[in-house]
Amino acid sequence: MQLEAQAERHQLRQEARAARKHLSGAEHQQRSAAISAAVLAAPGIAAAQRIGAYHSVASEVATSELLAALIARGQAVFLPHLQHPDGSMRFARYQGDPRRLVPNRFGIMEPLVEVDSLLAVGDLDVLLLPLLAVDSAGHRLGSGAGYYDRALSAKLGKPASKPQLIGLAFACQQVPRIPSADWDVPLDALVTEAGWQHWERA
Repeated sequence: MQLEAQAERHQLRQEARAARKHLSGAEHQQRSAAISAAVLAAPGIAAAQRIGAYHSVASEVATSELLAALIARGQAVFLPHLQHPDGSMRFARYQGDPRRLVPNRFGIMEPLVEVDSLLAVGDLDVLLLPLLAVDSAGHRLGSGAGYYDRALSAKLGKPASKPQLIGLAFACQQVPRIPSADWDVPLDALVTEAGWQHWERA
């Protein structure tokens, strides 16, 4: 990636973080609740057997109530797990008990499970992703650590392969354009407090 594009992505990350943090506590709670309700009401989510999600931190779209609701209606929920021996991001079953969550090296909570029970991303039907910014074409900008990019690399050039990628974001995180990189895998859909947006992937 060219240095100019790298600098633009860095600037977009800073601006998106600032926009998200600018939300008041009440706004964050209300908008997160609207996003959760939209996700839960979608037939495609209701039909999914294995749902990958994330345990929200800081100013991300809050997911605790969404995870609890998915589990309560009998769906299998999996959270990112970074303890695999090969260093890759896998997914661990979360049964809804926060006492079974432990912080990883980034301070993000993940399920306490045996390594041999972890799933690869391709074993999921749907993956709900956090993000910092998203553009009008569904390109997602994450925190920059690259774990999701590496985990999703098998989907490059195979848009119909599992899982379906759904970003969760506040409307203030939407931008017109994000400079894309060769390793970027675009979203299939986005959910904000305004509702759903879908992209057709050939």
